Amino acid sequence: MTKSELFVSVVLVADNCVEKLRKLVEDVSPYLNKSYSDYEIVVIDQKSSDTTEQEMERLLSVYQSIRYIRLAQKVASDVALAAGIENAIGDFVVVLNVDTDSKEIITEFVERGRMGTDIVIGTSKKITSASYRYLRFLSNRLIKSIGYTLPSNSTGSFCLSRRAVNAITESGRFYCKLHMRMANTGYSIGALNYDIPKEKVTKRTVTQGIAETFHHMVFNSTKPLRWMSSLGIMGSALALVFSLYSLLVNLFNDQVAEGWTTIVVFMSLLFMLLFTMLSFFGEYLARLLDDRSDHKEYNIVFEKNSSVMINENRQNVIDDSIQTNTNLSQTGRDK
Repeated sequence: MTKSELFVSVVLVADNCVEKLRKLVEDVSPYLNKSYSDYEIVVIDQKSSDTTEQEMERLLSVYQSIRYIRLAQKVASDVALAAGIENAIGDFVVVLNVDTDSKEIITEFVERGRMGTDIVIGTSKKITSASYRYLRFLSNRLIKSIGYTLPSNSTGSFCLSRRAVNAITESGRFYCKLHMRMANTGYSIGALNYDIPKEKVTKRTVTQGIAETFHHMVFNSTKPLRWMSSLGIMGSALALVFSLYSLLVNLFNDQVAEGWTTIVVFMSLLFMLLFTMLSFFGEYLARLLDDRSDHKEYNIVFEKNSSVMINENRQNVIDDSIQTNTNLSQTGRDK
């Protein structure tokens, strides 16, 4: 079997899942060695409290081209993914879900990317219940309203070409808007639908679905904050209308209790002022969130690399300046 000259990075985010991580690394490493001349496995450890660190020490002494990066504290899933993407150096970066994915989809991801799709999102139709399916539909509608245009039913796995990675990470604080950056790179986006074995399907609850929806909306956009500002403006307008109504009632109705009009007008004007102030504060806060300074949201305790010598048959230098494989994503190694 001829190995591809592409450099493929596989990113795995581990959070107290040592057995699943061990099995996936033991499957993926020989598979990559068989399929690609150059590769790496980047493991991002969310400061797991199980035996992940000890198991990774063993894997580093057995398998080549593994980079183990342990974070100083557990961070949001988007930030952990961003840490893996930022530290990967391959022509294509494949992010796998440790809980559900298998080694075979790596090649499918890379082939779709090589044919010109810079961002390939893994999707699956496996939904655990009718209520969760309905919630997922509403969730997709909501997150699309903030400009989130990535394919629905995502499994959490995806593949990025090198130029897509560069576009996502080149400027600004992309950690809080990772998926929005992916959606707005301007490069082609496609979905790779694949089946997840029934035994690996994680049962999702309605509560988890709601939490995910709010996370995507708040973590990836300032639009919800601006929606609240709009509600504040509407509230101030309603307060003004009510104060005018109370004045009209006082003018045309002699049965109004003494002092009622004054109290209502005073309270309405105060609420109008309060809602207006909150609207302005919300808008300024949204602008600050959009323009905040560039700094990392994660800290690395240490990074360890495989202690195994690289296979002598693997070479970074190719014999022929023209590759036989077509790469429409133009990562730079085939120009």
